[in-house]
Amino acid sequence: MEGSAPIFNVGQIRWYKKPNKDSIYAVALDPSLGTGGNNAAIEIFELPSFTQVGEWQHNLTPISQQVKIMRDILKYILECIGEDNANNIYWSIENNNIGEAGLICIRDLGEESFPGLFVSEPIRKGHVRKFRKGFNTTHKTKISACARLKYLIESNKMKVNSKPLISELKNFIASGITFKGKLEEQDDLVAACLLVVRMSQVLADWDNRVFDAYTTNEGFEEEDFEPPMPIFISSTL
Repeated sequence: MEGSAPIFNVGQIRWYKKPNKDSIYAVALDPSLGTGGNNAAIEIFELPSFTQVGEWQHNLTPISQQVKIMRDILKYILECIGEDNANNIYWSIENNNIGEAGLICIRDLGEESFPGLFVSEPIRKGHVRKFRKGFNTTHKTKISACARLKYLIESNKMKVNSKPLISELKNFIASGITFKGKLEEQDDLVAACLLVVRMSQVLADWDNRVFDAYTTNEGFEEEDFEPPMPIFISSTL
């Protein structure tokens, strides 16, 4: 796996490929407090090719501005692919903890002002929590998404262009019963990437192209996934 330089930047948004009307786009925001600690991160992937086309990260941007940056990204994609293809844009946010503030910002800005469709995890049998839009990360869903990410990378079904994301993947390891970046290493780009993977699982039920790319031939179900990390990347940056 080898990263490349962005073809252009818009502010702190790194673009590796210009969006086109023949593809589907998944945009995921992993929010942060924006007070200088963990980064907030946005990942942009083209489907069904699972090609990374852009990303953003910053640790001093308030949550309201993080949401606005995601909206600006969606508007740029729409500008590139045209209004007739607006249904090819999907976006979401992690709704754990600070993500609740992100949902409030989306509501205040008006969901209708965000191009594309807001994707949320399906309500499953036995859920007792009040439904919230976006994706809630639990130990089980994180393990599942990590396993799928590992499969997509190792089978060359996912094209990662970002050197910072590759660096985070190399430092994303098992820690107790979960997975996270090594001590003092960031993992926010990976978290946003995992959210894209979870979005694609939902989209696979809607679009055969995503289903074909997402489905493995290994014959295991989500609950059968084994702890997948670390991801081994042999090349150097």
